Amino acid sequence: MTTNKISDNAFATPASEATHAWQSHTADFTVHWGRTGAVLAANGEIDAANAGPFADYVKRCSDCCEWLILDLSALAFIGTVGFSALQAINARCAKGRIQLMVIPGLALTTVLRICDPDGRLPLVKSLEDALAAVQKSGRPLHAVH
Repeated sequence: MTTNKISDNAFATPASEATHAWQSHTADFTVHWGRTGAVLAANGEIDAANAGPFADYVKRCSDCCEWLILDLSALAFIGTVGFSALQAINARCAKGRIQLMVIPGLALTTVLRICDPDGRLPLVKSLEDALAAVQKSGRPLHAVH
């Protein structure tokens, strides 16, 4: 998972440590909290059984964020219901003026070719690019001393 590439200076202690958010029968979800946002990573599969709880968890996380990065690069599978969950997350973040960035992997890229030909989800290539975009947006990452 790319979450272990998170720069220590991007997060305030103790947020530099990943917290185990929750686990479903097919996926593990972790979150790294920063002072003004979070990186939430999924590993495994987002399917009909866990897409709803995934969306609910992300929405709760976004309630206390100025920016949110969803690292979905390690997903082995995401179904169309998972894509629908991402659309709902995107809409909620837009309404709340939360900067959302999604890091896709092969599984999500495959679904996006079919479900999102207009490219409406805010995709970034890597975690490093996402964190750089947060800094450039005027929503600074606070250095750990």
